[in-house]
Amino acid sequence: MKRTLLILAVLALVPACGGDADETTTTTAGTDTTGVAAPAVSPSDIVAEDQSSDGTTITVASVTLPSPGFIAVHGNSDGQPGPVIGNSELLPAGTSTDVVVTLDQPLTATDMVFPMVHIDMNSNGVYEFFPPDETIDSPGTFADGGVAVVGCEVTVA
Repeated sequence: MKRTLLILAVLALVPACGGDADETTTTTAGTDTTGVAAPAVSPSDIVAEDQSSDGTTITVASVTLPSPGFIAVHGNSDGQPGPVIGNSELLPAGTSTDVVVTLDQPLTATDMVFPMVHIDMNSNGVYEFFPPDETIDSPGTFADGGVAVVGCEVTVA
């Protein structure tokens, strides 16, 4: 059941991340994580508050990970998570505070962003989630099966 919910969550993200709904999701040979579900997190385990920034970084107030992973910051796509615009370095299991994520594409105006938990599924310390071709580091999920993501407004100063 959890595997099915995780697959559905990842597939729901493919169109939002620039993929085509008709494309097939694959992983790199030798790093298949099929059958391995990302550990669940609770909604209080990721906190990102509305903030001011120069547009090059955002700060996630706190994140508690059940195993090592990353924070991927998704841009805004009509109020929903869009393409990934930056990701953190590898974070350890447990609680990390004031996690600064440098954005690959700086924000030029005030906008919503969506920090999302991703678990380092193959334990190599490298963020690997570029749908539809590479989806190794799965998004974390809440116990109810929802993707572990929060929204926050970034005011570009």
